[in-house]
Amino acid sequence: MNSGVFIFLVMLLSALPLYVIAYLIGVKKRVGLISGLNPDRVADKDGLARWVGLMLFLMGGVTFLMGLGIYLFVGKTLTIALVGVALLSALSIALVVGIQRYVA
Repeated sequence: MNSGVFIFLVMLLSALPLYVIAYLIGVKKRVGLISGLNPDRVADKDGLARWVGLMLFLMGGVTFLMGLGIYLFVGKTLTIALVGVALLSALSIALVVGIQRYVA
C-alpha cells in the first residue's frame, strides 16, 4: 500500500471520533460529555454545545484535510503536518478559552 494512502486512512480514522463527538455535543446538546466540566455551572448550555461542537468539527476537518493533503502532495508532508499541527493547536486554545464564556 502506498504510504500516502495509509496516512490518509489513518487521518480519516482519527477524524471520525471528532465528528461523532461534535455531533453528540453540538447537535444532541450532550454537554455532560465535555471532560472536566460541571454541567451545573454552565450558564448557557445551548451556546456551549454549539461552540464545542463547532470547534470539534473544525478539528476533525483539519485532521481530514491534513491526511488528504499528505496523500495528494507526498513531497510536502512536513509542511502540511506543521501547518495542521499549528491549526489544531490554535483551535484547541480557542476551544478552551471559549468554554470560559459559558461557565458561571
